[in-house]
Amino acid sequence: MLASLKKKYVAPASFYRRVGVVAIPIALQQILNQAAGFVDTIMVSSIGGVAAVAVATQLDTIMANVGFGINSGASIYAAQFYGAEDYQSLKKVFGLEIMINMINALFFMAVAIFFGSSVLAFYSGDAEVVKVGLSYLSISCLAYVFSSLTNAYSFVYRSIQKTHIPMYIGIQVMIVNIIFNYLLIFGKFGFPAMGVAGAALATLIATVSGTCTHVIYAWKTKQPFLGTFQEMFHQRMSFVKPVVKRMFPLICNEAFFGFGTSLYVKAFGMLGSRSLEIYKIGNTVANFFFIFAAGLNNATSLMLGSVLGKGDIKEAQKYGNYFVLMACVFAVVAGVGIIVFADPMVGLFGMSDPSMHEGAVLIVRLFAIRIAFRMFNVIIMASLRAGGDSLFLMFLDGGIMWTVGLPLAFISIIFFHVTSYAVLFVIIQVEQLARLIVGIIRYRQGKWMRNLTEETK
Repeated sequence: MLASLKKKYVAPASFYRRVGVVAIPIALQQILNQAAGFVDTIMVSSIGGVAAVAVATQLDTIMANVGFGINSGASIYAAQFYGAEDYQSLKKVFGLEIMINMINALFFMAVAIFFGSSVLAFYSGDAEVVKVGLSYLSISCLAYVFSSLTNAYSFVYRSIQKTHIPMYIGIQVMIVNIIFNYLLIFGKFGFPAMGVAGAALATLIATVSGTCTHVIYAWKTKQPFLGTFQEMFHQRMSFVKPVVKRMFPLICNEAFFGFGTSLYVKAFGMLGSRSLEIYKIGNTVANFFFIFAAGLNNATSLMLGSVLGKGDIKEAQKYGNYFVLMACVFAVVAGVGIIVFADPMVGLFGMSDPSMHEGAVLIVRLFAIRIAFRMFNVIIMASLRAGGDSLFLMFLDGGIMWTVGLPLAFISIIFFHVTSYAVLFVIIQVEQLARLIVGIIRYRQGKWMRNLTEETK
């Protein structure tokens, strides 16, 4: 029995080395992204602008989620084309990815410019929070196009298993962001003290620098996903249709998921600006521990996509089992880490109110529940994504959020008058449990194991 389980779930050392090559740079890039956001929140916290930034970044969050759907859909094909060594199709799918990303970015930029005040008022009834948040949003929305391009490049590098490149560029972006945050928020070395608006300008400068570096490096090194304008942007309908067919449910899912995530901010905002600030700080700290999930998610999707592109269904099934055991290990590591380091990490924000500090520590530790569930869920969802099972993935991710998590949150507040942010947070984790049960059933059916490369011929 034990030997059989070991054979099924314990991979050879070569497999773990391959996972490390793919996952570690992605995890490090995630650390860099979270470190930049962590420093942002610490600096903004010192001037009392955490709640304002929390509501001002909700449009950015929804746009990024839709972008994740676009890039994930493109990556399904990019990973399989790369595995099949079909570089002409790889160039076309990257060109399509860029075009759809630009539509997404320009749409959300227009919403921010013309309806920014109304959007912020939806998340907070505090007039001062809306006013300060608008000063952030009016600048940060200009970065949407550049951040969308950067994410497109990052995803295609992951698809061709060169995850170290976006990691190195991510280091540059983080350093630039931190430096300009310090200069522009506090007005150091002759720069104006812009407060929250300075944090937005620092984000814009850092994002532009990252995009420029990506474009220049990719062209100079002649990456396989780049070609002439004709090769990348002259699209055949026979190529576009199957890609968009797989991509569209992912986009819809991420749009619903992103908006749903922002509605959780709305729910905590209904408990007051104090609860919103505690949730924002707690969420910022807890996100550090999602690096394990991010690395495992991408490694699963890319490695499974590569073997599926070669038509090796049996190997894909073996890989899936190996990743299940890794999820168990990472769930324990992340859970222990978040419980042990919650207090000192929250302490970095220097909150003068002891009850605020204690509240943020409690929220961070409660995130251990969510992370444990999420570790298994990302394996299931990455597997479904790799095989193009995007319609079911839309139900599993966004659908369960809207039918389980969000109703529980607002029913708890409106009808049962829950006023504790900790109790509310625990209640909505039922969503993760429901997702895990339904996802395991679908995963075991094996319907996600498909070779998609033939669909675009």
